[in-house]
Amino acid sequence: MRFRLLGPTALAAILLACGSSDSGGNGGVGPGPDSTVGEDSLQFLRPAPAAPAFGTRTVSFWAIRGERTEVRLMYQLKPGQVDSTEFVRFRIDDKTLVSDGAGNPLATGDSVQITMSVSDTLKLIVEFQPSGLVFNPSKPARLWIKFGEADHDLDEDGVITAADTTLLLGLKIWKQEQLAQPWSLLASTVDTVSQEVEADIAGFTRFAVAY
Repeated sequence: MRFRLLGPTALAAILLACGSSDSGGNGGVGPGPDSTVGEDSLQFLRPAPAAPAFGTRTVSFWAIRGERTEVRLMYQLKPGQVDSTEFVRFRIDDKTLVSDGAGNPLATGDSVQITMSVSDTLKLIVEFQPSGLVFNPSKPARLWIKFGEADHDLDEDGVITAADTTLLLGLKIWKQEQLAQPWSLLASTVDTVSQEVEADIAGFTRFAVAY
């Protein structure tokens, strides 16, 4: 099998020729907003053959109402590199938290412990706890999932071509409330330069990038 990874500049140039993906559409590829499908209907991102291991699969932190908090999950440092590669970035703004996982209102300065973990390293699924935590709908949390270390041979034909680049336009963040339940599509934006997919998050569950 032959693999040829497209760099961000070349990738962006090809995608400009193909069209763009916005937060409300599907870029002409894959299902539209509000879709709910079974897991077998999705093609999940998967690690590239040479992808590094995760530096840690779990991170816990305290989110405080009235304060902005941003956390990341990183890959291990590659040989010869100075900086590690980011996999997930998650941000809560000062007005995002309104209640705890049980629905009790939070006052300014109150805190909630949040745990973010990679629950499936083959499908690159990220899970958040506590389940049931709901955010301010007018100021939701924000999630970024990077695909720079994912296998860019999306159609699994053994070589990376323009067909795989086109499929990148269909990458979306999907959520699953519980194991074995269907996956629901979130309105997502693909950034081909930063090689990430991002979406607003209204509450906690399981998330993954798929098409």
